[in-house]
Amino acid sequence: MTAAAGTLDFIVNTIAAPHNLDLYMNTLKRDGTMCLVGVPPTPHDSPSVMGMVFGRKSLAGSLIGGIKETQEMLDFCGKHGITSEIEMIPMSGINDAYERMLKSDVKYRFVIDMASMK
Repeated sequence: MTAAAGTLDFIVNTIAAPHNLDLYMNTLKRDGTMCLVGVPPTPHDSPSVMGMVFGRKSLAGSLIGGIKETQEMLDFCGKHGITSEIEMIPMSGINDAYERMLKSDVKYRFVIDMASMK
């Protein structure tokens, strides 16, 4: 995170658990924005106001879009080589994945391999 300080223009924060927003806000450039789309079950601690004011940084929120917005986002990501880290699981592993989620033993998003639905 130290190496990334002040290097990003925009962050889409999808984390749906309370976490330290300052760690991510510190990676933004002057006039950068972090947009929260993950909704934690309990509120985040407030980020440092001084860092936001002096860096002219913004914190925003957005609902997840519909099919049109999702397709636009996927097209944008494809055009710019933006990928996500996932853990592919077979349909038969969905109960194990759910148990791992309850134990907070998930590093990436689970994606179900639809070819496993035989």
